[in-house]
Amino acid sequence: MPISEISVVPVGTGSTGVSQYVKAALAVIKKSGLNFEVNPMGTCIEGDWDRIFATIKEIHETLARLGCARVITTIKIDDRRDKPQGMQEKVAKVKG
Repeated sequence: MPISEISVVPVGTGSTGVSQYVKAALAVIKKSGLNFEVNPMGTCIEGDWDRIFATIKEIHETLARLGCARVITTIKIDDRRDKPQGMQEKVAKVKG
């Protein structure tokens, strides 16, 4: 199951503050039902390809409806196929 980390940057909002847009993006992720973890520089999402990418697309549509003239998203994907390993297992492996 892929784990992705996304960072969404709303551009053209007229303000340097972006927390309202991050909150809106998180609402979309919560609604998706995907497992996720927020970190200071992005959000990790765990799930199948189609749901992850549909969620990212919905984030873009939501931010556009909120007035963002441009949205830039960076995506990193870890697609481990030799054994199942979720986000918590990856972190536990290096912490302990």
